[in-house]
Amino acid sequence: MSDQDRKSFIRMRNQGYLPWEIEPQQEPQSAADEHPVFGRTEQVNHNDNGARVQPLPKDFMPEPRYIQWLEKHHGVPPKFTLAQLPEFKLYWLETGEARKAWQNKFKNHVIYQWKRQQSERQQRPHRSTIEELTDCSWADGVDFDDEL
Repeated sequence: MSDQDRKSFIRMRNQGYLPWEIEPQQEPQSAADEHPVFGRTEQVNHNDNGARVQPLPKDFMPEPRYIQWLEKHHGVPPKFTLAQLPEFKLYWLETGEARKAWQNKFKNHVIYQWKRQQSERQQRPHRSTIEELTDCSWADGVDFDDEL
């Protein structure tokens, strides 16, 4: 496989083609097709199971059942779930990568961010400046009466 063929294969995979759908001599038809992000994003493929392989739709929104499932099984508030949407869309729209389970990908992203936030809060709990400056917990257990 030549270097040009390998590059062509990678471009086609980035556009959502499955390996067995790519013919070895198949070349992109225009300069717009050569770029993996700005190539033919309207291309939609179907695998044997009928699942659609496509880039993230620009109007992607998580289904309500996923939001409810996250709240019920992971304790993730719906407000937190929806707050993750802009970052998720920004990343996946920029990459142009084709997937077939965007709802599930978003669910996993939210779970990861939720666990990360919970871990950070346990490591360093948020305290106000006044609480930080008036903290006398360092003196717990110290008996000052013995020295007088």
